[in-house]
Amino acid sequence: MSQQAFKAHSLLGAFVADAASLGLHWLYDVDRIHHVTQEHDDSAAFVPLTPSYFEGVPAYFAHANRQDGQFTQYGENLHLVLKHLLAHNKHLKMEEFQQAFTAHFGAGGTYNGYIDRPTRGTLENIANEKLTPSGVDDDQLPALSRIPAVLFAYEQSEQMQDQVEAIIRSTNDNEESVAYGFMFADLLDRVVNGEDLQSSLSAAADAAHPDIQEKLLAALSASETDPVAYSESTGRACHLGMGVPLSFHILKNTGSYREAIEANILAGGDSAGRSILIGAVLGAVHGLNTNKGIPLSWILKVRNNAELWQECCDLTGHN
Repeated sequence: MSQQAFKAHSLLGAFVADAASLGLHWLYDVDRIHHVTQEHDDSAAFVPLTPSYFEGVPAYFAHANRQDGQFTQYGENLHLVLKHLLAHNKHLKMEEFQQAFTAHFGAGGTYNGYIDRPTRGTLENIANEKLTPSGVDDDQLPALSRIPAVLFAYEQSEQMQDQVEAIIRSTNDNEESVAYGFMFADLLDRVVNGEDLQSSLSAAADAAHPDIQEKLLAALSASETDPVAYSESTGRACHLGMGVPLSFHILKNTGSYREAIEANILAGGDSAGRSILIGAVLGAVHGLNTNKGIPLSWILKVRNNAELWQECCDLTGHN
């Protein structure tokens, strides 16, 4: 299979994983999640948005304005930069991207949904003409959400690292965010170039910034193999120091795209934030509609899936 196919599958994997996580996103009670999945053929993926699932337990029902099959704010961020890159000949033009960001997420914009702290702060900075960078000091998972599209647009280019850092700092102007972002880009670059998953995880952890390396290596060497149980030690919230090590543990201890995305949702909390990393990596590793790949039935549950797949192919040059 070509490298272009790996990249297209990676992008689609991120989008499908995000949409699959929407229904139970920010439900922190793993027992409630387990009971809900029993009502839906023992699957946590694409559970319909239902406010009552979030009542009486640690949870935040953020997506009342979303519809089943749509993206969370993470998937919306990835889709926004994907469309921007396609509109500008695969070049990140930050001023134009900031304008598109405001037109999409800002007041009266095309997006109708939850606005997280980095997005809200970025909108304020853009409005106040703080543009280089426009992000806020924040160490949460939105920092990773746009990386796959920018990485694939600039791979093999001397500008790749600078552009990855620019897209991170456009919302998350934070050193830990950059460290985790570079690590994610390194991991994703390895798998789309054909390196096997377990070797890629180890190599990316070994090469990571010293400030984050220990948590990643601990996730890969943990004797606990159940991601739900392991999430008790990492935490389930939106901070990169929780979400990325848990994502590594899930990637290490699951055998397919479906199993990993299900495990990620069952682990609770900011499952959608973790899903971009997990889905992008495993989309590249396992492909689509294979025994271990992205299930076709899941792809069909994502809104505008045919158009989305064409956009993924257009960015990556996959025929």
